Amino acid sequence: MTATLTSPDKLLWPQAGFTKADLWHYLEQVAGRMLPHIAGRPLTLLRHPSGVDRPGFFQKNLAASAPASVKRFTVWTPSSRREVAYPLADDLDDLRWLANQNTVEFHHWFSTTARPDRPDLLVFDLDPADATQSAARAALWLREILDGLGLASAVKTSGKRGLHVYVPVERRYGFDELRGFGLAVVRVCAARHPDDLTVQMRKAERGGRLLLDWSRNGAAQTLAAPWSPRAHPAGTVSTPLEWDEVTDELDPTAFTLATAPNRPDPWATMPAPQRIEQARRALADAGFPSVDASPRARTRDA
Repeated sequence: MTATLTSPDKLLWPQAGFTKADLWHYLEQVAGRMLPHIAGRPLTLLRHPSGVDRPGFFQKNLAASAPASVKRFTVWTPSSRREVAYPLADDLDDLRWLANQNTVEFHHWFSTTARPDRPDLLVFDLDPADATQSAARAALWLREILDGLGLASAVKTSGKRGLHVYVPVERRYGFDELRGFGLAVVRVCAARHPDDLTVQMRKAERGGRLLLDWSRNGAAQTLAAPWSPRAHPAGTVSTPLEWDEVTDELDPTAFTLATAPNRPDPWATMPAPQRIEQARRALADAGFPSVDASPRARTRDA
């Protein structure tokens, strides 16, 4: 079934003036650069049928009434004790159909349907609590650690205040193994900059420091996809960056449905998938072993 656009003049971002038609046309423009990062990956959708200034909802389970042409990945979820049919977006028509369902954000898994138990991305969410914390500076510090471990990385805006750092990895590690490694990486970074960074998941224990969120690296966890719009009043986009764009002057709100498609695509060529064994040994030798911890557990800064 070919997707059709209904109610094109519906304002989804009232403050910015972006309509459902604007969302549809934006996704048409960026499909060629967005789809390589989300095709084959189960999605969680954020839908705002009445616009981002009104309540919306996250959707993991695609309704049975959705057209059969819309792809889905069905998996048993122990937490809810039921099967969930995650939507997939493998081509432009999938994006169009989801846009017509008022999907304003696309959040992707870190593994694909081919090997759902083996992630191929290690991700870090740099989450400033306020404008006094510099996500750009934290991202550069984190990149320095990764470079020192021999791991290439890519960076994008979150579409809000933060930044996301991606490290492509080979599909040979379990989620717990990769998350434990990610925690070791950020502990090193926080140890070098203890006044500015923390790995504490509890807000009350962060002490005014920026969180290096390592906990996303779990099964069925998600992050806003590259080029995904965000439910921000300005109609922002989670936009891939060149590393030399990461400065304290970086303004994530400058990248919107109107401006982001005009940019070059820094992620057209991503780093090749990498192995972590050597980096893991180096961290352990430095006193930072890879030990997984629940995101809800108390974690200590290194």
